Amino acid sequence: MRAAIIIIIIIIIIIITLCLISGQVLCFSVFGCTGGSVMFKCMYKSNDQHKEKYFCRNTDCTTGISTETQRQWVYNGRFNLYDDENSRFFTVFIRNLSREDDGEYTCGNKQKWSHDVTLVVNRNSSSCGTSVIRSARIGQTITFHCKYDHKFKTHTKVFYRLNVGPVHVLNSSQSSQSSEGKFILSDSQKDHFNVTIRDISTADSGVYLCGVERHESDDQPSETSITHITFIKEIHLNVQSQISSVQVEAYISKSVFIKCKFPQRFKGNKKFIQKDSSQKIPVDEQNQWVRHDKVHMYDDTSGGLLKVFISDLITADEATYRCGVNINNDEDLFTEIKLTVRQVDHFPASSKSAAVIGESVKLTCNYPEKHNETIKHICKENNEKICQNISSSEKKRFEFSDSTAGVFTVIISNVSWRDAGVYWCGAETKHKHVTSVSLTNKHELTLTLPPVVGREGDSAEIKCPYDAKYSKELKHLCKGKCFTPDAQNIIQSNGDYFISPTILIKDNTELNLFTVIMTELRAEDAGKYWCAVKGAFNLPIELMIVMKDVITHEASVGGSASISCKYIRNQNQGFFCRGDQPNICVRDGVRVSSNKRTNNVFSLTDETSAGVFTVNISNLRAEDSGKYWCAEENSGSFILTEVHLHVNGEMTSSDTKRETTQKTETSGSFCQKSLSVR
Repeated sequence: MRAAIIIIIIIIIIIITLCLISGQVLCFSVFGCTGGSVMFKCMYKSNDQHKEKYFCRNTDCTTGISTETQRQWVYNGRFNLYDDENSRFFTVFIRNLSREDDGEYTCGNKQKWSHDVTLVVNRNSSSCGTSVIRSARIGQTITFHCKYDHKFKTHTKVFYRLNVGPVHVLNSSQSSQSSEGKFILSDSQKDHFNVTIRDISTADSGVYLCGVERHESDDQPSETSITHITFIKEIHLNVQSQISSVQVEAYISKSVFIKCKFPQRFKGNKKFIQKDSSQKIPVDEQNQWVRHDKVHMYDDTSGGLLKVFISDLITADEATYRCGVNINNDEDLFTEIKLTVRQVDHFPASSKSAAVIGESVKLTCNYPEKHNETIKHICKENNEKICQNISSSEKKRFEFSDSTAGVFTVIISNVSWRDAGVYWCGAETKHKHVTSVSLTNKHELTLTLPPVVGREGDSAEIKCPYDAKYSKELKHLCKGKCFTPDAQNIIQSNGDYFISPTILIKDNTELNLFTVIMTELRAEDAGKYWCAVKGAFNLPIELMIVMKDVITHEASVGGSASISCKYIRNQNQGFFCRGDQPNICVRDGVRVSSNKRTNNVFSLTDETSAGVFTVNISNLRAEDSGKYWCAEENSGSFILTEVHLHVNGEMTSSDTKRETTQKTETSGSFCQKSLSVR
């Protein structure tokens, strides 16, 4: 028995002798947790500082790492090595430990020395190998907890940033903080310690580790102990770079236009939109509109802007959006937009307006009265129904004015064929990095060419402008809207005609103008014509026909005139108006018609069976002298007869019993004037 004890003592002495040569420890153990990490040091002599270092499981080092590089981390999968020649040791760091890592290793250099390292991987501890992902915003303060086994409550706790170096080491007997007060560590000395990071910046993004300093036993290490660090938690900190947070208010069934501004140095970087916590929607194309469901985005690289247009808003669109730019692979810069979508009843659903090319048109828009002092906007939908902004500062053609509280008007002057389409208008809300326009009114603007007036037997020119991109396409002139079943083709730009050989054409591709000259005009030529190219361009124009003969009437002040006009076509609407030109008369002249039979001193009697309508003008004054038009209309088709009325000076008593009747017949109309003198 005594001999056995002596043998055991001798073996222990031999082991100690082998592991302790010249005061240097040649074999030691380190402890880690499954899923965790471990860090330890391998010492060497000063004259070995420039030689290759290695940590390997076998002789060929297929499992492990080696390097001759100094003062720089070297990586081989999960194995990392850092050689600091000034400290006479190199550091080995192993991440994401597994049970298979348990076993014997060697660290050293291949020329003179080595250490045997026993790696023990524990999988039973409840505090082993936890990993979390935390997100924070710039300027925030964040705290996280690092749990450990209670048997290590007196051990030194370590907080470490991966690939950067130790951030702070905490002595377990006290709470402490870094010199600048950014990192604060406090130990409960029970089962966890806390780490707080203050005033977070984008530079704080990265992977952090927290662990316990220990040696081969569970006792607290002494000053002479060969220690290592068992990391028990890994924290992936993602710092989100928020520029600002703004509120944007929009309305159900309406649209909203948003512009997010970023620093110019990121103008070429990829932009994105993110709704709540859903996946980012990247803008894959620059300087063109990109659609994702109902969200349209435009990456404006010249201005460093991301434009966002959301149409047909519903309650489900109310959310928090991030309007952002990618700075690098791991970092974004964004503005948080909190969009509210409200129900509103006092904004009209939509309206329709018509304008004559070359003239002006006025659109009326509503807005919340709280935005009374803000800039007003109008925007036009493109072919993809995306509304592109037109600033109110464009005073040359868009004139903005507030009419009443919550209402403003927009006058578009010198209307061209390009102005046809759907418009939205609304008031602007401006922040430092975000400009938004909540669009409240929808206007559908249709255009027509100015009416053409031709006289019976003469000729008339119909001029059809078109876009330069259609210069080589076939142009059409139709009576009725082209490319519809009821359209009657008149002529094409290739010279083919369908109605009359008395039609001449000219297509000026330099001026982008297709001109049709109609000669030997007749009453039946009156009507609405359409200039068209393909199905994309279709503009209406009215051809009015004035009958050849002019009718002249005379009357006296204070008397009356009764004028009868014969219908040239059946089942038409007759009207009588005043104006120097037929188109002015039709649009603005004082008039009575089959639908409006009285207007001050004017009255109309429709004698359908006789094919005439009669207009009576009473209480004549000298200023009633002028040009009038006896006209008929059928579905926008006008035929007119010119009437000249001359009102002479005041009546005398000798004229009271005299009555004069004058009749004039023309080839296209019949007008009768009966003058009564009182």
